[in-house]
Amino acid sequence: MNDFDDEPYDDGYGEEEGDQLVAEDWPTVHTPVPVWVMLAGLSAKAFLMYAFLAEHINARIQNPNRRIACPKQKAIAVVLELADDRQVATYRKELEALGAIRTEKYRYAGGMRQGYKYFVRYNPPAGYQGQMRLRDFYNAHPEFKAAAKWEGRTEAAKKTAAPTVPAQAKPAPKPKPAPAREARRKAAEVPLAPEVLKVLEAFRPELREAMRETAHTDAPKTLVTAVTKALKERTAEQLVSRVLRRWTTHGYAEKFETGRLERPVGAAVAMLRHGECPDAGCEDGELLADGEPCVLCIERGKNYKADHKAARDAKKEAAAAAATRLLCPGCEQDRGTEGALCPLCVSGFENDIVGAAERAAEDAAKMGNVPAEWSDAKARVLAEAEQARERVRREGADMLGQLLAAQFAARSAATDLHRLRLATLDADGDRPQESGGEPEAAPEVPSMPSMPVMYGADPAPCSGARWDGSPCGRTTEAEDGLCGVCRGAQMAQHEDLAAAR
Repeated sequence: MNDFDDEPYDDGYGEEEGDQLVAEDWPTVHTPVPVWVMLAGLSAKAFLMYAFLAEHINARIQNPNRRIACPKQKAIAVVLELADDRQVATYRKELEALGAIRTEKYRYAGGMRQGYKYFVRYNPPAGYQGQMRLRDFYNAHPEFKAAAKWEGRTEAAKKTAAPTVPAQAKPAPKPKPAPAREARRKAAEVPLAPEVLKVLEAFRPELREAMRETAHTDAPKTLVTAVTKALKERTAEQLVSRVLRRWTTHGYAEKFETGRLERPVGAAVAMLRHGECPDAGCEDGELLADGEPCVLCIERGKNYKADHKAARDAKKEAAAAAATRLLCPGCEQDRGTEGALCPLCVSGFENDIVGAAERAAEDAAKMGNVPAEWSDAKARVLAEAEQARERVRREGADMLGQLLAAQFAARSAATDLHRLRLATLDADGDRPQESGGEPEAAPEVPSMPSMPVMYGADPAPCSGARWDGSPCGRTTEAEDGLCGVCRGAQMAQHEDLAAAR
């Protein structure tokens, strides 16, 4: 209901003045929005959010206990046409600052998710100083209260129309052009020097047409200023030669043909500027005085190529380093472990340790008199392997180093027991002979050291090689000159060769 006493749209002159509001019907579904909220100066989306929340209250007004709006934030975002529902917080805070709503956070889904309860306020908060009624709006804007009176037409309208001799009509003043248009018009009226015109006409016709489409002229002020400045160092003929040459050599023709020349005026200005060479007499790598190549440009070209090559090499090295970090250090393959030891390599080491323990148990079973320390050969081999693993772990070795140490300890222990069995057979004279007459040899892996690797040498580059033949690049203190990774890789290769035989 309107509480405004005067009709703001009727200034006493019938229906010929102002806009008319006519109520066709009463809405069957509507949401009440307080006048003070409408006049509070909210943004359009904040006002729409208030109306959306108020409709939730209006739809459940029969139940006093349900006068709380709890729409999902994504639903509000759809109504406000927001791409991200997190933007709803901006308009929620705007309504909270006005006092139009009050919000409370609550948890649901077992406390894993958060929502908001919206308490819609229909009456303004205490101390509200904004406009409360439509009368307040028109009192603050008297120019809208009586349009005819404000425009000075009231007195003229009250006068009776008496026959009078009209004064001589004065011609209507011409509308003043816009400042920017007037400035362009005045600039166009200023005549240009012949040298400037000669340079401007030297630009390619397609470039000039592009400038007319974007800047509405083929002689914009920026380009004219650049030509005037360049004429202080070069003649018009030299500038004409420069712009014609650079249209092709600097790639502007290719950009224009492929549709990538987005700023025609900027391209024209760039073609006029002096190059990067500090020698004022240099014209794109050639000296104007004698036509000889510019030494400074040659050196700059060398430096540019060197810097470009260094940047390219650094990029390749960084990419190679990044790829290396993703390789398994055992097999040097990308197994998806992001630089950690892959499960295939881990299982291979563990199976080799167990295999060495089982071979030791077989040798102990074949001996008549087993020494007391070898009564449980398998357990002893596994124990020595675990001790070696723990020792290198305390020294800071990674998973690969620990497995290599455990593998080598298990193999060494199994080999020692095998040799002990052979020595016992030789002493008893019961050692079996093969068909070829050769004695049974210890089952040693080719090139596997029979003694533990000794450390303590001066740090030196590893003598091993990577999978692609490049130097390893690691540092080792082992006396055999190999790091743990290369030593393990060699051992794995020898195992593969032995298995292939």
